[in-house]
Amino acid sequence: MTNINIKYERGTTMRITAYFTDPDTGAYVDPTNPTCIVTTPDGTVKLSGAMVHLGTGSYQAECQTEFTDDVGWWTVKVYGTYGGKRVSETDKVQVVEAK
Repeated sequence: MTNINIKYERGTTMRITAYFTDPDTGAYVDPTNPTCIVTTPDGTVKLSGAMVHLGTGSYQAECQTEFTDDVGWWTVKVYGTYGGKRVSETDKVQVVEAK
C-alpha cells in the first residue's frame, strides 16, 4: 500500500492507493474483488467496500472522515485474491484534530 498520508485531519478525505502484486513474481496484477476496510481506534468500521481500478494492479478508495470522528490511529486493510491466493496489506493512519 502506498500513497497513504500518515496523518489526516478530521473532516478530510483519506485517499488510499494500493498496488497489488503477484506474490510469486512481484508483477502488478488485478486481483478479484479488491476491497478496502478502514476501522476507527475503537474498532468501528468506517469504510468497507470495493476499490476503484486505476490501472493494472493499481486501486484506490476514499474514506470521508467527519469532524466528530475519533482521533487516533485508524487501521486500513486492503485485500483481494489472485491465482487462488489472498493478497493483502494492513497499515495505520493517524486522524488528528482539524486546525
